[in-house]
Amino acid sequence: MPNINAPIPIVVVHKGIKKNSKIQLEIFTNIRVDDIIDGNKRKPPIPHSNELLEIGVGESFVERYKKKYKI
Repeated sequence: MPNINAPIPIVVVHKGIKKNSKIQLEIFTNIRVDDIIDGNKRKPPIPHSNELLEIGVGESFVERYKKKYKI
C-alpha cells in the first residue's frame, strides 16, 4: 500500500542555451511545479537561461522521458 503523504516527483527535461548543449533530466520531490516555472524567482532550481523542454508530474514520466530523449 503506497504512502498517501509521500511527495509526488516532478520530472523536468531541460537543456542549456548553446546549440549543442546536453539534454538533462532532473527529478524534484521537495518543491512545487509553480516554483520551477516562475520566472521571477531569485534562486530558481533550474537557471532562467536554460530551455525547459518538458515537465511531468509523477513517476511514470521518468521512463517516458528517458526513452523519448535517449537519456
